[in-house]
Amino acid sequence: MQIHHIAIICSDYKVSKKFYTEVLGLNVIREVYREERRS
Repeated sequence: MQIHHIAIICSDYKVSKKFYTEVLGLNVIREVYREERRS
């Protein structure tokens, strides 16, 4: 079984991204920003 994708909702994107990439060692393959939803 493989993970296809995950979505993370957080209050501080930069801090959360640092945790997931630097502490947990996960890789960001693609990021999507939707201007109309500011997300």
